Amino acid sequence: MLRRIVLFAVPLLLLLSACTQAPQAGPTGSSAGSTVTGSASPSSTDSASGTSSSSAPASSASSSAATRPVHVSVLESDGGEYGVGMPIIAWFNVAPTSGAAFAKATTVTVNDKKVAGAWYFEQTSHAGAALEAHYRPQSYWPGHARIHLDLPVQGLSAGPGLSFDDSLTLDITTGRATFATVNAANLRMTVKSDGNLVGVYPVSLGAPDTRTMRGIKVIMEKGLDIPMRGPGYYDPHVQWTQRLTYGGEYLHSAPWNIANLGKRSTSNGCTNLSPTVAKQLYGLMRIGDVVSYPNANGPRMQLGSGYGDWNVSWDEWQTGGAIKTA
Repeated sequence: MLRRIVLFAVPLLLLLSACTQAPQAGPTGSSAGSTVTGSASPSSTDSASGTSSSSAPASSASSSAATRPVHVSVLESDGGEYGVGMPIIAWFNVAPTSGAAFAKATTVTVNDKKVAGAWYFEQTSHAGAALEAHYRPQSYWPGHARIHLDLPVQGLSAGPGLSFDDSLTLDITTGRATFATVNAANLRMTVKSDGNLVGVYPVSLGAPDTRTMRGIKVIMEKGLDIPMRGPGYYDPHVQWTQRLTYGGEYLHSAPWNIANLGKRSTSNGCTNLSPTVAKQLYGLMRIGDVVSYPNANGPRMQLGSGYGDWNVSWDEWQTGGAIKTA
Protein backbone atom coordinates (compact mmCIF):
# COMPACT_ATOMS: atom_id res chain seq x y z
CA MET A 1 0.00 0.00 0.00
CA LEU A 2 1.25 3.50 -0.81
CA ARG A 3 1.55 5.54 2.36
CA ARG A 4 1.88 9.31 2.38
CA ILE A 5 3.19 10.85 5.58
CA VAL A 6 2.32 14.27 6.98
CA LEU A 7 3.45 16.18 10.04
CA PHE A 8 1.61 15.60 13.27
CA ALA A 9 3.55 17.23 16.06
CA VAL A 10 5.91 20.13 16.75
CA PRO A 11 8.77 19.97 14.22
CA LEU A 12 11.44 20.51 16.87
CA LEU A 13 10.78 17.01 18.21
CA LEU A 14 12.40 14.36 16.07
CA LEU A 15 10.28 11.64 17.65
CA LEU A 16 7.05 13.01 16.21
CA SER A 17 7.85 14.21 12.73
CA ALA A 18 7.01 13.39 9.15
CA CYS A 19 6.96 14.49 5.53
CA THR A 20 4.86 17.60 5.00
CA GLN A 21 4.86 21.32 4.31
CA ALA A 22 3.89 22.09 7.89
CA PRO A 23 4.41 25.31 9.89
CA GLN A 24 8.06 26.15 10.37
CA ALA A 25 10.05 26.03 13.58
CA GLY A 26 13.43 27.22 14.74
CA PRO A 27 16.65 25.25 14.70
CA THR A 28 16.89 22.01 16.54
CA GLY A 29 20.00 21.00 18.35
CA SER A 30 20.88 20.02 21.79
CA SER A 31 24.32 20.83 21.97
CA ALA A 32 26.91 23.37 21.79
CA GLY A 33 30.14 22.76 23.57
CA SER A 34 31.66 26.15 22.86
CA THR A 35 33.94 27.81 25.39
CA VAL A 36 32.05 30.59 27.13
CA THR A 37 33.44 33.49 29.15
CA GLY A 38 31.76 36.29 31.03
CA SER A 39 28.29 34.83 31.45
CA ALA A 40 25.61 36.77 33.30
CA SER A 41 26.77 35.74 36.75
CA PRO A 42 29.93 34.12 38.15
CA SER A 43 30.25 30.39 37.42
CA SER A 44 26.99 30.34 35.46
CA THR A 45 26.34 27.81 32.71
CA ASP A 46 25.71 28.65 29.07
CA SER A 47 22.23 27.53 28.07
CA ALA A 48 23.39 25.82 24.90
CA SER A 49 26.85 24.59 25.74
CA GLY A 50 26.54 23.44 29.31
CA THR A 51 30.05 24.82 29.84
CA SER A 52 30.61 26.59 33.14
CA SER A 53 32.90 29.60 33.35
CA SER A 54 33.60 32.60 35.54
CA SER A 55 32.81 36.18 34.68
CA ALA A 56 35.43 38.08 32.69
CA PRO A 57 36.07 41.85 32.55
CA ALA A 58 33.94 43.77 30.12
CA SER A 59 35.44 45.06 26.88
CA SER A 60 36.70 48.63 26.69
CA ALA A 61 33.81 49.25 24.30
CA SER A 62 31.26 48.21 26.91
CA SER A 63 28.01 50.03 27.45
CA SER A 64 26.95 51.47 30.79
CA ALA A 65 26.15 49.19 33.72
CA ALA A 66 22.45 50.00 33.26
CA THR A 67 22.21 48.17 29.94
CA ARG A 68 20.08 45.06 29.56
CA PRO A 69 22.24 41.93 29.09
CA VAL A 70 22.05 39.93 25.86
CA HIS A 71 23.33 36.35 26.18
CA VAL A 72 24.82 34.49 23.21
CA SER A 73 24.86 30.70 22.70
CA VAL A 74 25.60 28.55 19.65
CA LEU A 75 24.19 25.37 18.12
CA GLU A 76 27.40 23.57 17.23
CA SER A 77 29.51 21.51 19.62
CA ASP A 78 33.22 22.03 20.14
CA GLY A 79 35.00 19.23 18.31
CA GLY A 80 31.94 18.44 16.20
CA GLU A 81 32.26 17.42 12.55
CA TYR A 82 29.80 18.86 10.05
CA GLY A 83 29.12 19.02 6.34
CA VAL A 84 30.44 21.85 4.19
CA GLY A 85 27.05 23.59 4.04
CA MET A 86 26.59 23.96 7.79
CA PRO A 87 26.15 27.57 8.97
CA ILE A 88 27.38 28.58 12.41
CA ILE A 89 24.17 29.34 14.29
CA ALA A 90 24.03 31.75 17.24
CA TRP A 91 21.03 32.41 19.49
CA PHE A 92 20.26 35.50 21.59
CA ASN A 93 18.00 35.40 24.65
CA VAL A 94 17.18 39.08 24.09
CA ALA A 95 16.95 40.39 20.54
CA PRO A 96 19.83 42.74 19.64
CA THR A 97 18.79 45.84 17.73
CA SER A 98 22.25 46.37 16.26
CA GLY A 99 24.66 43.74 14.99
CA ALA A 100 27.49 46.11 14.09
CA ALA A 101 29.73 45.53 17.12
CA PHE A 102 28.94 41.81 17.09
CA ALA A 103 29.95 41.46 13.42
CA LYS A 104 33.07 43.61 13.79
CA ALA A 105 34.33 41.58 16.73
CA THR A 106 33.86 38.23 14.96
CA THR A 107 36.90 36.37 13.68
CA VAL A 108 36.57 33.07 11.81
CA THR A 109 39.52 31.10 10.47
CA VAL A 110 39.70 28.04 8.24
CA ASN A 111 42.91 26.06 8.65
CA ASP A 112 44.31 29.10 10.50
CA LYS A 113 43.54 31.54 7.66
CA LYS A 114 40.97 34.28 8.20
CA VAL A 115 37.70 33.94 6.28
CA ALA A 116 35.68 36.85 4.88
CA GLY A 117 32.27 35.62 6.01
CA ALA A 118 29.22 37.42 7.38
CA TRP A 119 26.38 37.11 9.90
CA TYR A 120 22.73 37.21 8.86
CA PHE A 121 20.14 37.84 11.59
CA GLU A 122 16.69 36.28 11.37
CA GLN A 123 13.62 35.43 13.40
CA THR A 124 13.67 32.24 15.45
CA SER A 125 11.39 29.68 17.04
CA HIS A 126 14.17 28.15 19.12
CA ALA A 127 13.07 27.82 22.75
CA GLY A 128 14.49 30.59 24.89
CA ALA A 129 15.78 32.64 21.95
CA ALA A 130 14.45 35.99 20.77
CA LEU A 131 16.58 36.20 17.61
CA GLU A 132 19.18 34.09 15.86
CA ALA A 133 22.07 34.74 13.50
CA HIS A 134 23.78 32.49 10.95
CA TYR A 135 27.40 32.89 9.86
CA ARG A 136 28.69 31.59 6.54
CA PRO A 137 31.34 32.42 3.94
CA GLN A 138 30.45 33.39 0.37
CA SER A 139 30.74 29.78 -0.81
CA TYR A 140 30.70 26.46 1.01
CA TRP A 141 33.33 25.59 3.60
CA PRO A 142 36.14 23.40 2.24
CA GLY A 143 36.08 19.71 3.09
CA HIS A 144 38.41 18.26 5.74
CA ALA A 145 38.96 21.69 7.29
CA ARG A 146 39.42 23.13 10.79
CA ILE A 147 37.10 26.06 11.56
CA HIS A 148 37.64 28.36 14.53
CA LEU A 149 35.23 31.06 15.72
CA ASP A 150 36.34 33.77 18.13
CA LEU A 151 33.48 35.93 19.41
CA PRO A 152 34.85 38.36 22.05
CA VAL A 153 31.66 40.39 22.43
CA GLN A 154 31.19 40.63 26.19
CA GLY A 155 30.37 44.24 27.06
CA LEU A 156 29.92 45.37 23.47
CA SER A 157 26.77 47.20 22.41
CA ALA A 158 23.85 45.16 21.09
CA GLY A 159 21.92 48.36 20.38
CA PRO A 160 20.70 51.25 22.56
CA GLY A 161 20.29 50.06 26.15
CA LEU A 162 21.63 46.57 25.34
CA SER A 163 25.02 44.88 25.72
CA PHE A 164 26.33 41.36 25.28
CA ASP A 165 27.08 39.62 28.56
CA ASP A 166 29.39 36.82 27.37
CA SER A 167 32.11 35.91 24.88
CA LEU A 168 32.76 32.52 23.37
CA THR A 169 34.93 30.48 21.02
CA LEU A 170 34.06 27.45 18.90
CA ASP A 171 36.20 24.85 17.14
CA ILE A 172 34.62 22.48 14.62
CA THR A 173 35.72 20.55 11.54
CA THR A 174 34.25 19.58 8.21
CA GLY A 175 34.40 16.06 6.86
CA ARG A 176 34.05 14.93 3.27
CA ALA A 177 32.65 17.53 0.85
CA THR A 178 29.44 15.64 0.01
CA PHE A 179 26.77 17.03 -2.31
CA ALA A 180 23.53 15.48 -3.53
CA THR A 181 21.45 16.81 -6.43
CA VAL A 182 17.88 15.61 -6.93
CA ASN A 183 16.53 15.91 -10.46
CA ALA A 184 12.73 16.03 -10.42
CA ALA A 185 12.57 15.53 -14.21
CA ASN A 186 13.96 11.99 -14.17
CA LEU A 187 13.55 11.29 -10.42
CA ARG A 188 17.22 10.55 -9.85
CA MET A 189 19.51 11.63 -7.01
CA THR A 190 23.18 12.05 -7.88
CA VAL A 191 25.61 11.96 -4.94
CA LYS A 192 29.25 13.05 -5.07
CA SER A 193 31.77 13.08 -2.25
CA ASP A 194 35.16 14.82 -2.43
CA GLY A 195 34.55 15.18 -6.15
CA ASN A 196 33.97 11.47 -6.72
CA LEU A 197 30.69 9.98 -7.88
CA VAL A 198 29.12 7.86 -5.14
CA GLY A 199 26.03 6.86 -7.12
CA VAL A 200 22.84 7.77 -8.94
CA TYR A 201 19.66 6.60 -7.21
CA PRO A 202 15.94 6.51 -8.07
CA VAL A 203 13.65 8.58 -5.84
CA SER A 204 10.02 9.57 -5.43
CA LEU A 205 9.26 13.18 -4.52
CA GLY A 206 6.16 15.11 -3.46
CA ALA A 207 2.85 14.54 -5.20
CA PRO A 208 1.16 17.53 -6.92
CA ASP A 209 -0.82 18.43 -3.79
CA THR A 210 2.11 17.85 -1.36
CA ARG A 211 5.06 19.25 -3.25
CA THR A 212 8.78 19.12 -2.50
CA MET A 213 10.46 22.50 -1.99
CA ARG A 214 12.97 23.54 -4.65
CA GLY A 215 16.34 25.07 -3.91
CA ILE A 216 19.34 24.27 -1.71
CA LYS A 217 18.78 22.36 1.54
CA VAL A 218 21.14 21.21 4.27
CA ILE A 219 20.80 18.09 6.40
CA MET A 220 19.64 19.25 9.84
CA GLU A 221 19.38 16.07 11.92
CA LYS A 222 19.41 12.30 11.56
CA GLY A 223 17.30 9.47 12.97
CA LEU A 224 17.87 5.73 12.61
CA ASP A 225 14.29 4.74 13.36
CA ILE A 226 11.57 7.28 14.15
CA PRO A 227 7.76 7.35 14.31
CA MET A 228 5.80 9.43 11.82
CA ARG A 229 2.13 10.33 11.94
CA GLY A 230 -0.50 11.60 9.55
CA PRO A 231 -4.32 11.82 9.45
CA GLY A 232 -5.46 8.25 10.02
CA TYR A 233 -1.90 6.98 9.71
CA TYR A 234 0.90 6.08 12.06
CA ASP A 235 4.19 4.34 11.29
CA PRO A 236 6.34 3.75 14.38
CA HIS A 237 9.42 2.75 12.39
CA VAL A 238 10.47 5.00 9.51
CA GLN A 239 14.15 4.26 9.07
CA TRP A 240 17.36 5.96 7.93
CA THR A 241 15.90 9.48 8.14
CA GLN A 242 17.81 12.68 7.36
CA ARG A 243 15.87 15.89 7.95
CA LEU A 244 15.97 18.73 5.40
CA THR A 245 13.29 21.22 6.54
CA TYR A 246 11.52 22.24 9.74
CA GLY A 247 8.23 21.46 8.00
CA GLY A 248 9.17 17.79 7.75
CA GLU A 249 10.96 16.99 4.49
CA TYR A 250 13.40 14.12 4.87
CA LEU A 251 15.53 11.72 2.93
CA HIS A 252 14.29 8.36 4.21
CA SER A 253 13.71 4.70 3.52
CA ALA A 254 10.29 4.03 1.93
CA PRO A 255 9.90 0.27 1.38
CA TRP A 256 6.16 0.79 0.80
CA ASN A 257 6.90 2.99 -2.24
CA ILE A 258 9.49 0.90 -4.12
CA ALA A 259 7.26 0.59 -7.19
CA ASN A 260 7.23 4.37 -7.70
CA LEU A 261 10.94 5.13 -7.20
CA GLY A 262 12.32 6.70 -10.36
CA LYS A 263 8.88 6.62 -12.01
CA ARG A 264 6.46 9.00 -10.33
CA SER A 265 6.26 11.40 -7.39
CA THR A 266 3.78 10.29 -4.76
CA SER A 267 5.22 11.30 -1.38
CA ASN A 268 4.09 14.00 1.01
CA GLY A 269 7.14 16.09 0.17
CA CYS A 270 9.89 13.77 1.36
CA THR A 271 12.53 12.16 -0.84
CA ASN A 272 11.66 8.46 -0.76
CA LEU A 273 14.55 6.00 -1.19
CA SER A 274 14.91 2.25 -1.20
CA PRO A 275 15.96 0.81 2.17
CA THR A 276 19.39 -0.16 0.82
CA VAL A 277 20.11 3.31 -0.59
CA ALA A 278 18.69 5.12 2.44
CA LYS A 279 20.96 3.11 4.74
CA GLN A 280 23.99 3.73 2.52
CA LEU A 281 23.41 7.49 2.40
CA TYR A 282 22.70 7.64 6.14
CA GLY A 283 26.18 6.22 6.73
CA LEU A 284 27.83 8.53 4.20
CA MET A 285 26.16 11.87 4.86
CA ARG A 286 26.30 14.09 7.94
CA ILE A 287 24.54 17.11 9.41
CA GLY A 288 25.51 20.07 7.23
CA ASP A 289 25.77 18.18 3.93
CA VAL A 290 24.12 19.86 0.96
CA VAL A 291 21.12 18.47 -0.95
CA SER A 292 19.96 20.54 -3.96
CA TYR A 293 16.56 20.42 -5.66
CA PRO A 294 16.97 22.65 -8.74
CA ASN A 295 13.65 21.77 -10.38
CA ALA A 296 11.33 20.38 -7.69
CA ASN A 297 7.67 21.28 -8.02
CA GLY A 298 7.21 23.13 -4.72
CA PRO A 299 7.86 26.64 -3.37
CA ARG A 300 11.41 27.92 -3.11
CA MET A 301 13.44 26.98 -0.04
CA GLN A 302 13.97 30.01 2.19
CA LEU A 303 15.49 31.03 5.49
CA GLY A 304 13.11 29.82 8.18
CA SER A 305 12.18 26.72 6.18
CA GLY A 306 15.39 25.05 7.36
CA TYR A 307 19.06 25.90 6.90
CA GLY A 308 18.15 27.80 3.75
CA ASP A 309 21.19 30.08 3.94
CA TRP A 310 22.59 29.16 0.52
CA ASN A 311 19.44 30.35 -1.24
CA VAL A 312 20.25 33.94 -0.22
CA SER A 313 22.56 35.87 -2.55
CA TRP A 314 25.88 36.99 -1.11
CA ASP A 315 24.98 40.65 -1.68
CA GLU A 316 21.77 40.22 0.31
CA TRP A 317 23.55 38.17 2.98
CA GLN A 318 26.01 40.96 3.69
CA THR A 319 23.19 43.37 4.60
CA GLY A 320 22.80 41.54 7.91
CA GLY A 321 19.15 40.58 7.54
CA ALA A 322 16.79 41.54 10.36
CA ILE A 323 19.28 43.97 11.91
CA LYS A 324 22.19 45.79 10.34
CA THR A 325 25.80 44.77 10.82
CA ALA A 326 27.41 47.98 9.55
